[in-house]
Order: sequence, then C-alpha cells, then structure tokens
Amino acid sequence: MAMTDFLDHLSANDNDIYDLLISGKQKLTSSVLRELARDRGILYSPEDSREELADKISLLPHDFHDISGIVQKREPAHRREKSTFVRINSVLTVEEMKEAAAAYSVLSGPNETVTHRPKGGSGYNVNLVYDEFNHTRTRLLQRERREATIDFSIENEQTVIRLPASDKAKAVVAAIKDAVEKKRKEKLVEEKIELSGLTTPSLRSKFFTRLVSSLEDYKLKNVMNLKVSSLQRGDDQDEDGLDIEDDLGESAEKAMFAAVVHSMSLSGQNLVQSQEYKELTSRGFFITAITWRSEHEREPNDIVQFDAGFEDRKAGTGFKYQVQGVYRAHKGAHRKTMVHTDDLERTKLLSLLENTAKKVLAELLDESNATTTSEPEEQP
Repeated sequence: MAMTDFLDHLSANDNDIYDLLISGKQKLTSSVLRELARDRGILYSPEDSREELADKISLLPHDFHDISGIVQKREPAHRREKSTFVRINSVLTVEEMKEAAAAYSVLSGPNETVTHRPKGGSGYNVNLVYDEFNHTRTRLLQRERREATIDFSIENEQTVIRLPASDKAKAVVAAIKDAVEKKRKEKLVEEKIELSGLTTPSLRSKFFTRLVSSLEDYKLKNVMNLKVSSLQRGDDQDEDGLDIEDDLGESAEKAMFAAVVHSMSLSGQNLVQSQEYKELTSRGFFITAITWRSEHEREPNDIVQFDAGFEDRKAGTGFKYQVQGVYRAHKGAHRKTMVHTDDLERTKLLSLLENTAKKVLAELLDESNATTTSEPEEQP
C-alpha cells in the first residue's frame, strides 16, 4: 500500500466530511451546521443553502474529536433493535450455559467483547459489544459499534432465548446451542414461530389480525402501519408499506390496504368479513408485518405500541417483533410522547407477544389441517 493510500485510510479528507454533513439531512439541518460554524467563531450568511454550508465547513480543519462530534449529531437517536426468540424444549442448566458462553468468548474476534453472567436463579445473560461494517454508508459512518444482549430464561420446563434479530446475535446463539449439544451428545429441539404451514393468503393474514386482537388484558386501539406481499410477485419486489398518515396514492392495492387498516382499527377480527379483505386475499395478497397500538384494560391504562413481522416475508420465517414504546396514562388521558419501557416491563410485554403468537399459530395450523381433511378452504 502506498503511503498516500495509507494516510487516506486513516484520515478524513474534505470530500469525506462533506458526505458526512450532507447525508444527515434530518439531523444536520442548516441551523445545526451554522451552530457548528459558530462554535469555531465563524458566522455564515443566512442566505447560504445547506449544501453551501456543508461545503464551507468541510474545508475547515477537523481533528478526531471534531469528526466524532459530527457523527454523534448525525446519527439518529438510539433505537432498540427488533427482537426474536428461540424456545428449546429442554431445560439448560446455568452451568451448561456458562460453559458454552465461555467457550464462545474464547473464540470471539479481536473487535468483539463478550461478558456473561447468571441472571436470577436459573437464567443467564450474554452481552456482546462488537464492530459491524456497512459499506453502503458514507466512509466515516461505515464502522458501527453495536451491542447485543442475549437472555436465557427457564419458562414452563423450557429454555427461552430472547435476542436481537441480527445475524450476529443469531450466530452466537447457534454457537452456544451447538456447544451444549456436543456436551450432551444430543440434539436440542427448537420451537420457532414460522408460517410455512399456513399456505393460503387468508391464513397468513389471519395470523396478524388475531395476534393484534388477542393480547390478554389488551384492547386493539389502532393500526399504524401494514406491510403486505403476494405469492405471485417476484422475489425482487419490495413490500408495500402503508402508513395511515401518508398519502396512499392511486393504486387499487393501496386503496384496499387503506380500507384494511381502517377496518382493523375499528373491528379487529371482524376485518375478515369485509369485502375489501376478501378481495385482497383472493388476489393473493397477505399481511407480512404490522405496527399497532393496544391499550391496557386494567390500571394503569397505558397504550403500548408493538411491531411484528417476518424477515422472509414469503416463507414466513424469521419472526421478529418489538415493543416500540408506551404512551403513559395520565389524568384520564395519555401522554403525547412515547417513552421506552424499562427492562422488566419490556420482558413481560415481549413474553406476552411471544406466547400470543405461539397460541395463534397453533390455532391456525389446527384450522388449516381441519380444512384440508374436510371441505374446500373456508372463506376468510
């Protein structure tokens, strides 16, 4: 490698800094860019456009701390990753989990830190801090410091593993599971939420409509967003995401999806009786992800915003979900700002979501089996 290439690898030139400034439109607004300049004692004209400000600032000298400050302003506020879970039909002991986690820790990479410890009487916790590279981003943002917490808990004589829905976390769980299997000299049977056994669009969508309306002690309040797909579409087609606050355009599909959203918000499971829903499923469309709000029917009557979907929308595999936040009840109404839950509340809500998904899937598989052994498929 030439010396100039080596220095370019370690430093940020004006083009890199410009790309960094200009790519963060939502966070690095014109007012923020002027603030960066004022911190250096420089006042730019209020007539300067955002592009002109970014160009001028990029030409100024920047040290490491300057760049770090811009990156911090540029990056969006921390969002919790979506979660997934694996249920193993066997009880893993604390000692087994400790040995497997320690074995993984020894083999972990140089840019990875692994800590692990018992949690409660029978659970275990594994925490990862690692570097992840995203080469589609501007050069100064390609390296991301990530953190993942993996929780092992014993519930109903089974081991439930909750983890971020990321490739890294899944690889760690697979390594730990493999280590336990080698120690036991037997295969651990996994139980996952997958829709591969639901072969019709109607049944696929019913999974979501029942999920949002079957949470114990919660009442469906509103559906915020839907994603849909079709078995007739090519794999390179993107999902259609619907936000009821956005302009839905003029397509027939989007008009139907809008009707689905509003009907679901009002009637929950009764949605399946609507003409729009029947037409939607008859054309091969089905729901693949959903964001919704449910209100707790007991005190406190908080409103929780959930999200659930599948990584592989057509195969119905890779179930991932999230508690996005809570609108706290206050004096007969609700706060206007959504706040994060603490770890204990979040764990309870995730467990509720997991158990409801498991129950709904079992019901639909039974219905599907009953249908195939009797009359033609039931109408939605």
